[in-house]
Amino acid sequence: MKRVTALGAAVLALGAGAAAYGNKATAGGAAAQAEGGLAVIPGTIEVKAGTTGPLGTMKIANRSAAPLTVTVTPRQWTQDAAGKVAPNRRSTLGGVSIGEASFTLAAGAEKDVPVNVVSAPANGLYGAVEVVGLPADVKTRKGLVLGYRVVAPFRLAPATPKTGISAGKIKPGKGTALLPVKSTGNTLDAVSGTVSVKDSRGTRNLTIAPVKILPGKTVNIPLGTKLQKGSATAKVTLKQKGKTALSLTKKFTVK
Repeated sequence: MKRVTALGAAVLALGAGAAAYGNKATAGGAAAQAEGGLAVIPGTIEVKAGTTGPLGTMKIANRSAAPLTVTVTPRQWTQDAAGKVAPNRRSTLGGVSIGEASFTLAAGAEKDVPVNVVSAPANGLYGAVEVVGLPADVKTRKGLVLGYRVVAPFRLAPATPKTGISAGKIKPGKGTALLPVKSTGNTLDAVSGTVSVKDSRGTRNLTIAPVKILPGKTVNIPLGTKLQKGSATAKVTLKQKGKTALSLTKKFTVK
């Protein structure tokens, strides 16, 4: 019988709050946990600007009933056009190293794993520490094998925080329109705002829900649905940290 491995994932949001690391100190805090399987403390690692060297440790606990082979890997974030973030499993997060990246953890056991910042870029670092636990005998099992995956966000603050966004060309669709917005700053300050769209049926006003955009990434902001086919005009005001970051008026053609 073919073996299939399924991962039960616990992934924290990009902006989730949790315990912070101090330099050369172990931080306490809430655990990010796949219930009954793998637990990680702290659930988020936040580091002050310019910090390098040993940060402290992550406590990894095996809450399952069997030994787990655990791997710990710092990852870059990816973010799609809808704003959803996930660890990029094809790459690692440069500038961060793990003291012991692979080990076996007995049922009910815990282990403190050192986390180090090798370099602290001036613009900061945004990524995650991915912890995966698979049964130690996974190679000999048959059928569906349950594993565990916990993702703890990692944020190293920029030396000089800078907000900033830019807008691309409106992307009209069938009764819809999207405005690509790119983060040109180095922070995770949420973007929110208002939009007013005028088409042949009149004017509609919308509130843009806050969205965090990774530095250098682009997220599509919806400008409305059920728009009338033909010419339309959008007036958009976007804010960061309570201040107007971008204000524009653009014409486009709804399909």
